Amino acid sequence: MSYTFKYTVMLYLIISIATLLTGCNKIGDEDPKITSGKNIRDAKRPIGASAREILSSSLFESIEVELQYMKGFEPTPELVDNIKLFLEELINKPGGIKVFLSSIEPLKKATYTLQDIREIEDTHRNAYNAGKKLGVYILFLDGYSSEDNNNSTTFALVHRNSSVAMFAKRIRERSDRIGHPPRSLLENTVARHELGHLMGLVNVGSGMQHTHEDPNHAGHCDSRDCLMFWAVESGSIFNLVQEGRIPTLDVNCRKDLKANGGI
Repeated sequence: MSYTFKYTVMLYLIISIATLLTGCNKIGDEDPKITSGKNIRDAKRPIGASAREILSSSLFESIEVELQYMKGFEPTPELVDNIKLFLEELINKPGGIKVFLSSIEPLKKATYTLQDIREIEDTHRNAYNAGKKLGVYILFLDGYSSEDNNNSTTFALVHRNSSVAMFAKRIRERSDRIGHPPRSLLENTVARHELGHLMGLVNVGSGMQHTHEDPNHAGHCDSRDCLMFWAVESGSIFNLVQEGRIPTLDVNCRKDLKANGGI
């Protein structure tokens, strides 16, 4: 299974604005027995399997987030600090939170399949669980998702328990121009949304304290103002541009995280 953050251009808005969407695609889970030369078994579990490990200090007292990018597609400088601040508000890690950058050579592929993404991660990822430290990996790609079509294009996806893939080329195309949000704003919104899935939202590893999962969009909040809502609609895009505001987690999502070991 993977959760994707998508950007759909609606026909009646094609001249003026576009609509930022987030949806879910189901992809068969990976065989957990598959390994490579590195000890990556703990990083090959299903989405949500590390929710409590990320949130609480019972197993891991610190966390290391690796932002690995293909050269030429590095994240905005604001992302490093903002991810750290976002996690500090939600997770219980007395040993601290570290976010660092690493780079790899671009593959210059037009599109990337899920298998492509997993092979890149298995070859290049550095942040793995070690002792009391938990590793999270966010990969910035130089191409598009192979799942894109004329109606829907993908910004990012989560595909393992501690793995996020960001389609940086698509994010750059859909930002920093009239009618679209600044790149740092879009990038931070997408990254936070996907990290929310890794922390078990919604009902994907962090149990609901009150029912708030959108019945039509599994894994997402039913509150239209929440970071974990399935779609940030066109009006919300204008609000983001004008106010410079990243959507926040609503009270129900925060209660779920706290009940699963968060703060």
